[in-house]
Amino acid sequence: MNDMLIQSVLICAHPDDEVLWFSSVLEKVDKVIICFMGVRSDPDCRIERQSALNEYPLRNVHCLGLDESETFYGVDWDNPVTTEYGLEIADKKYPDRLYRENYLSLIKMLTPELEGYQNVFTHNPWGEYGSDEHVQIHRAVTDIQKSGHYTMWFPNYVSNKSCGLMASQMDAINLSYITLQTNKELAARIQRLYQKHKCWTWYDDWQWFKEETFLSKPAAAENAMGSGRTVPMNFIRVPAPEKQARRKRFSGASLVEFLTGRG
Repeated sequence: MNDMLIQSVLICAHPDDEVLWFSSVLEKVDKVIICFMGVRSDPDCRIERQSALNEYPLRNVHCLGLDESETFYGVDWDNPVTTEYGLEIADKKYPDRLYRENYLSLIKMLTPELEGYQNVFTHNPWGEYGSDEHVQIHRAVTDIQKSGHYTMWFPNYVSNKSCGLMASQMDAINLSYITLQTNKELAARIQRLYQKHKCWTWYDDWQWFKEETFLSKPAAAENAMGSGRTVPMNFIRVPAPEKQARRKRFSGASLVEFLTGRG
């Protein structure tokens, strides 16, 4: 475990992703980089998130300040299509111009940020519960890795929404893994901070898994390892997209509704 934390950095999409999917390493990495801050259709979002980060209990957190692409509902998760910039935005009600531009901005901004790091923690290729921007972050960090020579680590969270994309990715994944205990105390503390500033975007009564597992993608090209092996997954059941609220799409749902799909 110690080797995976040497010269380590965490890259996540939005404020609160760092505690939802990476609480076991959040206090242990050298630096945390959050990519997106603002939402153009909701000016208060940037103010709320910045206020929370101003009171953040860890001092190694840095935000790139990009605006979200607002393409969350544009992906056809029944038939997701990967692209050079993340995922195809199939529903044209959600223009993908900013989504494409953000990929280029991420490459430009993250390349110098990742210089000298041996280990980079980031989102998995299927976007945990199913987020196009999580997938985009993974794609950008993967593309930078071609010249960065670091090991990528990504978590084992998946949902009924994203499991199809996960299945299509598994042939290329190294199935060796490391499992760590989640830091529930720190995570709950930061959750309360985000809730205080009205920018917590997940379930209000979310209960963390006891453990989270990280799979690796070494810098050197190699064949996927572990055929015939099992990998533990933290499975989440999320409601259908039409039942989700907009930006604060998971706030207020009860855990029972969340787990049973009745939310």
